[in-house]
Amino acid sequence: GNIIVTDENLEEQMQIEEQVQAGESVQVEEQMQIEDQVQAEEQVRVEEQMQVEGQDVEDQHENENVIPNDVQNNEESDTKINVTSVNLDVSDVDSDQSCPICMEQWTNSGEHRLCCLRCGHLFGHSCILKWLQDSCDSTNRRCPQCNKKASMKHIRVLYAKKLTAVDSTEYDNLKKDLIKASKENYNLQQDLICADIRLKVYEEHINNLKKCISKLENKKSKINVDTCPSTSSFTSRKFYLEQSVEICKDGGCRVFDYNPWYKLLAVSQKSTTLFNGYGIRKMDCECFHLRQFIFLHTQAIRDLTFHSTQQTILLSVGFDKCAKLVDIQNNVTVHTYQTEYPLWSCCWSGDNPNVFLTGAQNGVIFQFDIRQTSSALSVLEGNGDKSPVVSMARVPPNPSSGISRGGFIACRLNTCYTYEIKDTNYLSKQMFIGGPFVSVRYDEKNRHYLISSRPNARQPHARHMICTIERNTSNEEIVTYNAVHTFQAGNSQQLLSRPCYLSVEDDTLVAAYVESSSSVSLWSIASGQKLHNLPVSDPVMDLCSFNVNNNSFLTSLSAKKLRLYNYG
Repeated sequence: GNIIVTDENLEEQMQIEEQVQAGESVQVEEQMQIEDQVQAEEQVRVEEQMQVEGQDVEDQHENENVIPNDVQNNEESDTKINVTSVNLDVSDVDSDQSCPICMEQWTNSGEHRLCCLRCGHLFGHSCILKWLQDSCDSTNRRCPQCNKKASMKHIRVLYAKKLTAVDSTEYDNLKKDLIKASKENYNLQQDLICADIRLKVYEEHINNLKKCISKLENKKSKINVDTCPSTSSFTSRKFYLEQSVEICKDGGCRVFDYNPWYKLLAVSQKSTTLFNGYGIRKMDCECFHLRQFIFLHTQAIRDLTFHSTQQTILLSVGFDKCAKLVDIQNNVTVHTYQTEYPLWSCCWSGDNPNVFLTGAQNGVIFQFDIRQTSSALSVLEGNGDKSPVVSMARVPPNPSSGISRGGFIACRLNTCYTYEIKDTNYLSKQMFIGGPFVSVRYDEKNRHYLISSRPNARQPHARHMICTIERNTSNEEIVTYNAVHTFQAGNSQQLLSRPCYLSVEDDTLVAAYVESSSSVSLWSIASGQKLHNLPVSDPVMDLCSFNVNNNSFLTSLSAKKLRLYNYG
């Protein structure tokens, strides 16, 4: 029963052990060779990827320290060994087809096409680009999934065969078509709105024209001109109503003036916008169309006049104690001059084109220079007359007249003065004419003054006196005038209605509103006779004349309407 160990048995056992150890060593060496081969292949792939991506030194160092996990190594080994025989399971295909940033499906084209970072995480291209640009610090950009360092140059567009991506090509094209169609629809809607507005304007204009035609037909017999028997040269021609234009439905029109360079009228009116106040409306005198409205004063405009040489400058004054210079070409206020009192009248100086005058409610006249915008140059008192300065007129230099050096003439309600420049000051001279005064005009062509006044205790009629101012060689302090004609205009004059001069053929006419007869009368300066009588339906505030395309026009302004009479 005892086992006897001999030397032969020991030798056999030792040989067996040596063979076992040798086999194990061979297995270890083979396993090491396989691992070395796998590592070498992995190193080659890393180096090739580094060369393709063109990474900098910092990124290369980070890649060399990245050690792939066992699962990835096993999958890569299995893939190399069984390239032709592997059948992917459903779990091997990317099951999550949405961008982890916006949770929307990525596409295979367009802004949200499939892409990945160096770490391998998948995103929509526009989302990861916005993430790296806006959501991360420029010095610390990282993957939103694994927080590994990333940059915009790490973004790689993917073309995955086993990944189901939404084909958005047709969608993108349809989206572009939708945007284009929306723009076209919007433009068509705007065109339709504009067309509707134009239609309403045209319909309103047609209705106004129909009303004008009806009124003209009703007044056809009344518009015939009364012809003076002693003036046979005027028998073949008469004034007829060319146009009637409504300026402001709410009223508020007061004064207007004509610009010969731009052939337009500047008409004062009440504001029709959301802002309370007053401004001017421009009217084209060639086609009789109303143009832009320019807001100027917070209270009523009392006077306005264009500059004699500067074509675009208009001067206006109002009850808001302001005088304004307006550029009518650009529709802007050049400057505003403040005074202490409401202003009633204004004019440009006849001796200096840079100087203008404004007449105040308390009889004071302010002298301004457009080159000095801070304050008035001087203040001319009313010599005891505190009534408003109702009207002023520019008088150019004329050596043979009583205002030889040039200046202006001003009428307060109770007194009338001439102002002639002497050195740097104005020398005032009173004209002893009976008031109360309404208006004063100067005719540069004939060097005539037109001074209008209301009825008084001595004179029961309204009067329009044509006179000349003569030079007094014996006493420069005294003004001498000679009356040429005095036209009587009814026994009532409640309004401060302003007359005007009108040149027709070889004669100059005076046009004035006659309240008692509700008409505009025209007198000839050459003959001293009344030539025409134009009936009007509402009181006339102002009259103005101009010549356009060899046609002479007389224009009357009421509180709401403007009427143009053509002489032909």
